[in-house]
Amino acid sequence: MNAFDSSIALSLFGGSSGSTGIDTDLLNSYYSARAGVTGQASSATSGAAASGGTSSTKTNSPTGQADAPTAPWIDDSVAPPVSTLVNNVMEGQSFINSGLVTSSVLQESPDYSKLFTLYEGLNALEGIAEAAQAKNVSSYQLQSYQRRFLQGISQVSDYIDTSKFDHVDLTAGTLTSDLKNTDGAARTNTTYVGPDLHQGTTSDAVKAFDGAVKFSMTVQRVGTATPYVINFDLSEMGTQTRSMSNVVSYMNSKLKDAGVSTRFAVHTTAAVPTTETVNGKTVTLSEGRPSFGLQINGVSYETATFSAAASADSVFVAQSTGDPTKTPATSSSSSSSTTSTTSTASSTSTSATTTGDGTDVTSQLMKFQTDADATGTFPDATAKVGSTYSVDGEIAQTKLSSAVADVTKGTTQSTNTVNDALATAAGPDGSVYVLANVNAQVNGQDIQGNQDVALMKYDSAGHLVYTRTLGASQSASGYALAVSADGKVAVTGSVTGALNIDNASTTLNKYGLPVATGIAASTAPLSGPDATTADTFVTMYDASGVEQWTQRYVASAQDQGTSVTFGANDTVYVGGKTASKIPGADGQASGGTDAYVSGFSAQGKLMFTQQFGTSGTDYTQKMVTDGNTLYVASTQNNDTVLTSYDVSSGKPVEIGSRSLGGLGGGEISGMSVSNGKLYLGGSSGSGTLLGSQATVTRAYSGGFDAFALSVDTDLTKTAGDTVAYYGGTGQEKNAQVSFTGGTAWIAGQTTGDIADTTKIGKQDGYLAQLDVASGQVVSQKRWSGTDGTVNVGGIAVNSGGSSVLDALGLPQGTVVETDSNLITASTSVRAGDYFYMQDPGTGVKTKITIDPTETMATLAKKIERASEYNLTVDTTKVLGKPLDQLEIKPSNPTSEMEFIAGGAGQDALKGLGLSAGLVSNAANNTMDASSNDYLTSKKEMGLSFNGALNLNSPENITAAITALKATMANVQKVYTYLKYGDPQSSSSSTKTGNTSGQVPAYLTSQIANYQAALQRLTGGS
Repeated sequence: MNAFDSSIALSLFGGSSGSTGIDTDLLNSYYSARAGVTGQASSATSGAAASGGTSSTKTNSPTGQADAPTAPWIDDSVAPPVSTLVNNVMEGQSFINSGLVTSSVLQESPDYSKLFTLYEGLNALEGIAEAAQAKNVSSYQLQSYQRRFLQGISQVSDYIDTSKFDHVDLTAGTLTSDLKNTDGAARTNTTYVGPDLHQGTTSDAVKAFDGAVKFSMTVQRVGTATPYVINFDLSEMGTQTRSMSNVVSYMNSKLKDAGVSTRFAVHTTAAVPTTETVNGKTVTLSEGRPSFGLQINGVSYETATFSAAASADSVFVAQSTGDPTKTPATSSSSSSSTTSTTSTASSTSTSATTTGDGTDVTSQLMKFQTDADATGTFPDATAKVGSTYSVDGEIAQTKLSSAVADVTKGTTQSTNTVNDALATAAGPDGSVYVLANVNAQVNGQDIQGNQDVALMKYDSAGHLVYTRTLGASQSASGYALAVSADGKVAVTGSVTGALNIDNASTTLNKYGLPVATGIAASTAPLSGPDATTADTFVTMYDASGVEQWTQRYVASAQDQGTSVTFGANDTVYVGGKTASKIPGADGQASGGTDAYVSGFSAQGKLMFTQQFGTSGTDYTQKMVTDGNTLYVASTQNNDTVLTSYDVSSGKPVEIGSRSLGGLGGGEISGMSVSNGKLYLGGSSGSGTLLGSQATVTRAYSGGFDAFALSVDTDLTKTAGDTVAYYGGTGQEKNAQVSFTGGTAWIAGQTTGDIADTTKIGKQDGYLAQLDVASGQVVSQKRWSGTDGTVNVGGIAVNSGGSSVLDALGLPQGTVVETDSNLITASTSVRAGDYFYMQDPGTGVKTKITIDPTETMATLAKKIERASEYNLTVDTTKVLGKPLDQLEIKPSNPTSEMEFIAGGAGQDALKGLGLSAGLVSNAANNTMDASSNDYLTSKKEMGLSFNGALNLNSPENITAAITALKATMANVQKVYTYLKYGDPQSSSSSTKTGNTSGQVPAYLTSQIANYQAALQRLTGGS
């Protein structure tokens, strides 16, 4: 029988083409196999073509079909619109509904219907995410969307895991034969690159080398007890031009004579052309000039330390510039725009957007030299090449990561924006620490949630030494940091969702969740990964930035750490606010929010928590220690209160208290003890601080002014109480203050006039040196920024932190060549985080847990062993970076291993930058229709589906939409493969006539049954 009437088969199996009694999957399998083997254009095929199905033309489709059913993403598809999908699932229908998309193509492979079912489930998820992103969505609606979205994620995930396809094998994650992680662990880096000092040629005289340039370099060689000391004095060059090449030659000759191997070099930065965009076309105005700086080429067996005989205090100011409300207009064909490194101006005939995306905002760390060089011992400060809006006295300018989140002071902008650093602190080695909230990868480290806390250390030259992220699974905010005399760092803030804590000093509460040692078992559980309640966290790092311990509170309502300081013997004191009783605290909840102070030992053991306040809003603002005395500045029902405690016994004993009056909405940002005086500074909306008895050495200007005051350390009122204000006609709110003795350094932003300064932009930055006792402004400067807008986020004063080394772009102290190679230091992964490896063939699943001492090398061996050496795992250098990463490959042609994400709050894959999915050589293979591949094998394909998506924040909603679109695009790729086959195969062109190949056994058996039945029905004709 050369022609086949489909109605015969339909009647044979009990129904018409519209009947539900027929096994359509089996019949479709028959059509697929018959079309792929007989090579004859049957009447069934012709009939299908007439009704919109396949034609007689054959392609190299793995399904053996020349055509395929209309996909639900095609315009003329009968698939329901997204709005209907969303309504259906919100009413309780399943996200997985095989009846949503039907086709009249009888011979279609069942793979198509399964694929379309998956697509519509993903489409419904995306529709819910977009609905949650719409304006004016109530909190109740958001909760409903989130609940159904999570249920849908689970249903779709299960469907991907359990669905079996005839012609493809789908993995939820990626498919690759070479898996590499995007986050690396540090490796030794003996090359130090300083900032650019000069633009032009290497033979030009360099201004930074002018004057009395004298410094020393101490080189300690491994195995040598006595270090090498090399003294440099550029006056020894005589009349020789102090150019980049000449100075480097002079210094290298000194190093050679001393017998050390470390050398200097000239580092070159390629020229950047100056361009202008006119009518949509980019015009090059200048090719630009290359820039040059000093580079240190060290060796692994030598350590270099730099010092200078003359030094002065330095001041670091962290700021952002740019208007966060501005969105640059998109140029039309008739518009023109000009862009430079410092400003952006545009004009267009179309209307500009009024909602800002913050793309103009950048964050910077500025370093100022405080000595005016009256003695001539080292050069005046000069701006480095590339510095924008440079101001007198500025000696360095470092751009901070663009991932610094815009969440300061309760405002939220686009996830693309940057904003002020939240806190800064000076290190004992001339360095500065910056605390910031980040919402994306920062300095090469991926974050695990939608916001994390980052601690960044910069050396005295503005060179990034390290970055540490907390590793929060959902969201964390940092509010304060402190640095000890020997370089240890403590950080505090709040965390929402899971935070894996793996400390030796950690105990578990009655719920089996970690709590700080010493806290009684709580009657309320620790906030989990889906919680919306923020808890206080405190983390302590050693001098090299390795985390020593982290603790988290377990109060039932929200609480957060707002201040932190070190005490004797590396004790750590944390202050903050809480909306409920903190378990184990002395004192009762007073209503509103209460202030609290906690003490932790050097090992992270909780020693005490003191809770206090009124029925109003109370919180701790700032703390400082002096020996065994802890001074606490708190706000209690709008009143600023100073309290002193004796903490010599390990418990706080109050020894003094005093009200300073209200700050009128201002904040305390600086606190210090010096020469029997307690100093406080910040901003105030009131001019009555300390009351009428105090001496006002500089008058209050009105509105918000910066202030600095001093009182006796015994907190008694005396005639020596002094307060000085700094401000003008505008608003000097959020002033950042740091003290050196009786001098206050004040940085901030102002919108108006300040005496003896000139207004530049709409919101300028300023830095002032104020003598508290006399009220004299010793020095002051003012500057502008992009869009005329500056926001200062932190200030730190470093005693002796400025020297001639600043002009050269060289660091003060030891050059750090090696950061910690621990995974927990170099990534956002925390000890105890984990992922799984599963053998697709056996189903054996192995848990891989990150140990506290885990490195990339030890993890590589752990993965190899867990795979039973079916994988080869190497550590390789990240191109262009001093980092090690993993490279995971199958060890033989048939090896396969699936990587599966760990649990919520403890997924190590994301923190490592490893993609979940299948590692297999199948990723390199194409399926050739001219061979038996299509009939004997299945193509492996990855969907990149993320089962951890959620809608619990605007950032996560946006991320979910992006991720789902990517997965849906991968589903479309699978459809394309099923329809056309592999474009890389040797038979990718359209074919007609016979197609060779062997039918799989399961299809052969089914076909035989059909043929036997047809023989009986037709009598063998």
